[in-house]
Amino acid sequence: MITGFPSPAQGYEDSSIDLNTLLISHPSATVFMQIESTKYTKMGIYNGDLLVIDRARAVNQNSLVVYEEDGHFVLGRVFNIKGEASITGTISYVIHKVREQ
Repeated sequence: MITGFPSPAQGYEDSSIDLNTLLISHPSATVFMQIESTKYTKMGIYNGDLLVIDRARAVNQNSLVVYEEDGHFVLGRVFNIKGEASITGTISYVIHKVREQ
C-alpha cells in the first residue's frame, strides 16, 4: 500500500538541463572568459561574470564582441571599434551570479 502525497517532481526525473546544449553552438570554437573589470556594468556585465564566446558565430555591426586592443582584451560593439583590432569572438551569453542588494 502506498500512502502520502506524490512527489511534485514526479514525472520530471528524466528531464535535465544540459548547459552545453543550451549555451554552446560550436563546441570546438567556444571559449570562456571571466571579467575582471567594473567598466561594463552599463552593458549588464559585472566583475566576475563569465562570458561564453563563440569564435565561429557570424559577426555583424551590432555584435557584442571581444577584441584585442593594445595587448588587452576589450568588450564592445563592432560599430564602436576604432582603428585596427583583432576580433577574438562574439559574446553569445553572459553568466553572472545574482548579487544581493
